[in-house]
Amino acid sequence: MRKAINLASFAAIVAILFFWQIRVSRQISWTALASFVVFVLICLAYGRGFLAATAKLVKNRAGLSFQFLSGFFVANTLLFFASLVSPFGMPTNLSILALGALGMAAFGARLKPDLDDFDASLPSLLCILVSGLAATLWSTDSQTQPVLQGQTFVYQTWQDFFFHVREISAFANAKGAGTLYHFRMSDAPALLYHFASYLSASAISFATNTPAVQIYSSFQLPFGIFLTGIAAFSLIASIWGSWPALAATAAVVLLPDAYQQGFANKYLSYTFMSQVNLGSLYGIACAALAWIFMLEGSRRGKIMAVLVGYIFLAICLFYKAHLFVANSFLILIYPCIFFPGVRRRWRFAVGLALTGIFVGVITYSQTLDRVPIMRMDGSGIGSYIVQQLGNFDEGHLKAYFTQVFKLEHHSKPIDALNAVALLLISTFGLWFPAALLVLVAARKKMDSAILAFPFFVTANYLVMSIGLAMDTRGIGTPDELLSRPLVWAYFVIAAWTGGAIYHLAIGNRPPKGLPAQTGLFALLCLAMTSPFVFSKGLQTLPTWKEKAKYEQFNSVPVCLVKAAVFIRDNSAPFDIFQDSENDPRFVVTALTERQVFAGDSIYAKSEKKVKERLDGLTDFRNMQDVDQVQRYAKVHHIAWYLLYPETQVAWPSAFLETASFNCDGYRVFHFAN
Repeated sequence: MRKAINLASFAAIVAILFFWQIRVSRQISWTALASFVVFVLICLAYGRGFLAATAKLVKNRAGLSFQFLSGFFVANTLLFFASLVSPFGMPTNLSILALGALGMAAFGARLKPDLDDFDASLPSLLCILVSGLAATLWSTDSQTQPVLQGQTFVYQTWQDFFFHVREISAFANAKGAGTLYHFRMSDAPALLYHFASYLSASAISFATNTPAVQIYSSFQLPFGIFLTGIAAFSLIASIWGSWPALAATAAVVLLPDAYQQGFANKYLSYTFMSQVNLGSLYGIACAALAWIFMLEGSRRGKIMAVLVGYIFLAICLFYKAHLFVANSFLILIYPCIFFPGVRRRWRFAVGLALTGIFVGVITYSQTLDRVPIMRMDGSGIGSYIVQQLGNFDEGHLKAYFTQVFKLEHHSKPIDALNAVALLLISTFGLWFPAALLVLVAARKKMDSAILAFPFFVTANYLVMSIGLAMDTRGIGTPDELLSRPLVWAYFVIAAWTGGAIYHLAIGNRPPKGLPAQTGLFALLCLAMTSPFVFSKGLQTLPTWKEKAKYEQFNSVPVCLVKAAVFIRDNSAPFDIFQDSENDPRFVVTALTERQVFAGDSIYAKSEKKVKERLDGLTDFRNMQDVDQVQRYAKVHHIAWYLLYPETQVAWPSAFLETASFNCDGYRVFHFAN
């Protein structure tokens, strides 16, 4: 029976991935189906080998879900590093990864399931189905074809969509780090950040010859949501078993977050923030793996499990750096508090030493230009709270906190308490008081390492939000380290509370009796209404007037789309293009899947070298001699130039008529290089 259910789980994952592909592309691709089969098999093979290697450290209580989750991060991380060091490109890298999967499967064959434990195969299958359905529903906007409104296409995603699309295509064509360039300037090295999450999407795009713009909607986003569901399942199953873990999955991927519960601040919404910061979904799942080993090691006194937890947290840096930072100190000192059989003075000494190492690393990191400011002086909280007041929808909460912070005068401790209240309410909603009730009910029934876990995570989030300075280096938005960790804190609170309630009420078993089973099934069906209701307009931010509707910030003229597709279909992967408006939203580089010579940005100021190139392009547009125009393009290796109808150029009219493509004034010129 277990083998049959596991086979059904494998088929379910493949079917979910294939359904997303059909939903977005509106056609059936057998190549895509074969690619998904191979992808899932590779993940399971690496997962099998990983479970065999760590069988003495952590017991798999989540069945095939944990195997797939761990296998994905092992395989995908290997593919990420291969893309940076291998000069051979995606075909060779995938072939090597597949051969490695055969070896891992052979190594994992020695792992025998523990038949004495509760069989996790059925709840694992249910977790996969629930996570897949939830991901499908939450992705409704992005998986809908771009909406045609007059002469524009409206992409129903957040504005970072085009950046994600470009990174997918960049890694699909990469042949080592030397072929990955700064997304705003050719021939400049890429500013590698938390980009590992793009690799599987890039591999699928390459293997199926699917445009990256479709891969974002059909794989990258929904698969990230799917991973958070099985991550919640795996984390809670490692604590209380697979049936409470199923409740944790439903809590994370189905039930409303704080904003959807009516607490009125979408900027602090888990669902919104995790989707518009796409790497967060993958970072959450990776951090969950780190904590599975950390909690097991801290409870059972297994130092090797603790070390594996540290390794997964290090890997998390390549998926979402903000979540690495948010977890690093807490996971570093957690064993000092809860590791059994250690004398108090040794706990203190080791904790002090690790704290010193942490402070030293942070101090050194602040000498690096590409690391945001991490200074714990409380200087950021004032502007951050003012920002959050502006993010509240109109209503009682906004009126109350505006009264508290702007019209009344309190001491700093009282202001700090009010700030904590604002953050707790807006981030967790009803989940935090529910967690407190569980704490009271279970205080004598749970291991202290498990009981303290969600509250330590919450405290860590609050300390970062209240204590950190704003980043003034322009690495990202100034408040990123204050706000982005909310997704991890919410994930932990929701998963732990949902799993704990089931564990306390029923235990690690399905509900007994038809009435109980019917009631829980009805609750699950009711929970599914949440994504139905709240998925529409999910990636908009109504309190930001220019971001209230997709058409306000993510509209693209039809002819611009056609021109970009023309360049993509007629160019080589490493051709360089330039557009006359300098592609400030990254639309053209995303849709062409090609490197821009020099790009502007609506998100950040241009660096000196980029600005120099942009100034040179102004001179390029003012050239009146055809030979001079062609010489400039050749010297700078610009193969394609997209001229907008509104752009004024001094080029001869006869030359303008030689465009390779023309649609309502959008003209594409091809320069021989």
